[in-house]
Amino acid sequence: MMKKFLLAAVLVSCLFGTSCKKDSVQPTDKPVDEDKEILLRDSTYYYSLVFSLWEDKLPQPKVDAKGDADLKAFTNPYKTSEEVLDALRKYATDDRFSFVDRAGTVSEEIQQGVYKETGATPIYLTTVDQNNNEETKLYIKLVQKNSPAEKAGLKRGMRIVSINGDSKLDYATDEKQNFKNFYKLINGEGTLNLVVQTAGETKTQTISVAANAYNIDPILIKKIFTVGNKKVGYLFYTSFVNVYSQSGTNAYYTAMVNAFKEFETANVNELVVDLRYNGGGSTSSAELLANLIAPTATAKGKMYDYKVNKNLVEAGWVDESDPKAPFRSVNFNKTNSLNLSRVYFLGTTGTASASELVINVLKPYMNVEIITTNGKGTYGKPVGFFGYPVVDEYADLYITSFQMLNKDGFGDYFNGLKGTKTDARDGFLTQLGEQNESMLATALDHIATGSYSAKASARSTKTAAERIQTPSQPDVNQYRKNMYKFSEQRLPILPIQN
Repeated sequence: MMKKFLLAAVLVSCLFGTSCKKDSVQPTDKPVDEDKEILLRDSTYYYSLVFSLWEDKLPQPKVDAKGDADLKAFTNPYKTSEEVLDALRKYATDDRFSFVDRAGTVSEEIQQGVYKETGATPIYLTTVDQNNNEETKLYIKLVQKNSPAEKAGLKRGMRIVSINGDSKLDYATDEKQNFKNFYKLINGEGTLNLVVQTAGETKTQTISVAANAYNIDPILIKKIFTVGNKKVGYLFYTSFVNVYSQSGTNAYYTAMVNAFKEFETANVNELVVDLRYNGGGSTSSAELLANLIAPTATAKGKMYDYKVNKNLVEAGWVDESDPKAPFRSVNFNKTNSLNLSRVYFLGTTGTASASELVINVLKPYMNVEIITTNGKGTYGKPVGFFGYPVVDEYADLYITSFQMLNKDGFGDYFNGLKGTKTDARDGFLTQLGEQNESMLATALDHIATGSYSAKASARSTKTAAERIQTPSQPDVNQYRKNMYKFSEQRLPILPIQN
């Protein structure tokens, strides 16, 4: 029998907390502290054993001559904490999510809503015109509100003809360069002088943009359509930024509540929520959106339960009788008067974590229509984590620690939530929120006719390039495809027994 080994009885200032300051899935420029890196590798293994949802599948530490846990016997072959996580994934094969946070990005983006980038999301599109001429070029898929890209005049559907004079932006060329230009458009490297071509136009224009910090407005579009005798609310939501601050609800909370007040005032009786590029974020934001959408009959009904490992269960973190237990069941708290029987969600494989949570918790209570693309569903992440500072806040660990199960006990969608209609088209060359944009038109046509037809998916995109395909895209900011639990609670680090 292995001797018990205990974690030091200290308090975790960032366990769910807003004081997390370290993160980055991207490498940082700060010098590497070799001693701290060694401790970080050991901490990654150690805390995975404590917090991981799949801790029972992980290899247990060997015992040294003193009978203590020998963490280095496992971690020494690896150079970085990230390599340790990769090694652990060979045992916990469902965990493609845990990561190390080195520079503060999660704290800034998800908790504070501060992004540091151009705000433009590119995409490679293969277009085939009426003469069967095919090309794969770089386009703008999304422009965040308040971003440098929006202020510079970049718009969805624009083709990037050149970047700082480089016109070799086809997929094959950029792939050989590790997608240098793709990432440059996101991250910015000094001022980017872009020659762009708006969809449906032959002329080009030059737009200059540089990365900068900005406060995101995740409510990209809010509209009300009239379809027959129905009023349809439409909400495009880009990120589940935390809706609470240390002093209580914040501006993101108020903006979301006010958006639904507008829907109520307009007597909306149908709702389309566009989460096609929303990779997730804070669970508190997901809970707010679910409460605003849910029918009044949900009242205080069950929203979801947590599934955690035996260590957290034994520590009482799911104890329903303890009001301070962080993983107690979450119930609906419906306070607004919008009373819908049906909701439409527009999704893609980029629709992840907190986005999927909203969809899943509503399914037991109302008719949920999921519209997706390419014969696929959503991303598939029914699990989440909290930031955990280690090695004197040298880095934060995000170890996948909990799974959410809806009222019916369902939460096993690691392969994604399947769409009611899975062959809708994303109208990349049409502005989001326009009635003839293909995915939105699919939902509106169903509202109007009661069935899904090929009509909406064949809508014109204002250009002869009607047939659009999407090749495999480079990975972008994978930490955004996650579900984060934030709280002001301070809890002791847990002992682990063997």
